Amino acid sequence: MVTGAVSLTSFIGTGASAIDSEIVPQLMESFGVGEEVALLGTALFMIALGLGSLISAPFSEILGRNPVYIVSLIIFGLFTMGAALAPGIGSWLACRFSAGLFSWPPLTNFGGTIADVWSPIERTYVFPVLLCLCFLGPFLAPMVAAFIGGSSVVNWQWTEWLTLILTGALVVTFLLFVPETFPPVLLSWKATSLRKVTGNQLYLAEHEVDAIPLYRRLQRSIKLPLKLLLTEPIIQLFSLYMTVIYTVLFGFLPGYGFIFGAQGIYGLDQAHTGLCFIGINVGFLLSICTVWPVYVRFKRKLFEARKEGKHKVVPEERLTHAIIGAPILPISIFWMGWSSWPSVSLWSPLAASVAFGFAVMQLYISCYQYIIDSYEIYAASALVGMTLTRYCVAGPMVTVSVPMYENLGVHWTLTLLGCIATLLAPVPYVFKYYGAIARKRSKGATSFE
Repeated sequence: MVTGAVSLTSFIGTGASAIDSEIVPQLMESFGVGEEVALLGTALFMIALGLGSLISAPFSEILGRNPVYIVSLIIFGLFTMGAALAPGIGSWLACRFSAGLFSWPPLTNFGGTIADVWSPIERTYVFPVLLCLCFLGPFLAPMVAAFIGGSSVVNWQWTEWLTLILTGALVVTFLLFVPETFPPVLLSWKATSLRKVTGNQLYLAEHEVDAIPLYRRLQRSIKLPLKLLLTEPIIQLFSLYMTVIYTVLFGFLPGYGFIFGAQGIYGLDQAHTGLCFIGINVGFLLSICTVWPVYVRFKRKLFEARKEGKHKVVPEERLTHAIIGAPILPISIFWMGWSSWPSVSLWSPLAASVAFGFAVMQLYISCYQYIIDSYEIYAASALVGMTLTRYCVAGPMVTVSVPMYENLGVHWTLTLLGCIATLLAPVPYVFKYYGAIARKRSKGATSFE
């Protein structure tokens, strides 16, 4: 129940970031704005999500996981309702930004909650499956939105109402069925109970003894991710890689209109253009097929390490997924770019999107797990730094990609992105063989020597 509920919060939060991208014609008509302005709702939501991640950790450390999930979901729902009722473009954009700001707990607390309830070896297969569910959000939501936008029965505001309904159902689920999982908070509750029962005020949890003021925690949660991002080459390189992947990924939100849409290469209507996102989602799901073989291999490596007296496997063993996905990513982008012609069946770029989704998921799984294993106690801050960079750069790309597709065309835009992906393709291989040296020279990473 805990794992399912937390995964659904991520699914809804990430889905909300992209759901408005496929109702752009309706937004343009309703608010009387251009395409770039209509896409600002998605861009601002993503930027806010990245900024919100900086301040998320301290609240869960003090209050526990559940209060943060519940309160943030309620506020997120209120701003989503505000977006549905917004009378003008300014108020709509303000509500979208504010909703994004309060959608951060699912993404930043997700890993912590999974760590609370699953062991490290179990996370080898659990984490990729749950991550796949999170990734489905931004590319299932546009499919639903496209049908809402093209419907004569409901208006575009139902994209917001649908998000609000799902959010409300999740709040009820957390209130009634999901227990607290953060161990320090659970121990402090136990200590409080013992003090009440026994009257002995000496029962104290470590969480209470070492209590740090909220402002100090907030200060640290902002400084440490930025410090790691600015000083750690490992984090910088993986952040760059993830940012490029997200730039391509979210650039497809408006880009699919240029490839498959009514004014694009294949001339499909709004609803059928939205259905074309199925390809990326199928790729995400296919990536699950590699989880079990990688898990078996990792388990064997762990057994061998323990025979040698070591308690852990080196983080480089987490790069197996990335080694599979790295060469597929640029191939899929070039494939989509240069098979998107009126004379070529649309099944070709759709097949390329399956390969693209598969490669993205493989890279994302490895990058996250590698950073977690390499930085251990600093892993949360390292991931926050990566999240900040990824969303704050990829968010504006949703708007910037429109003039790119208009001026360069589909073929050369995807060629440019494919060339960047090709330049970064060796990253997992470099870290596979030289990662131990990089970690040894790092001040924050664990050397495992």
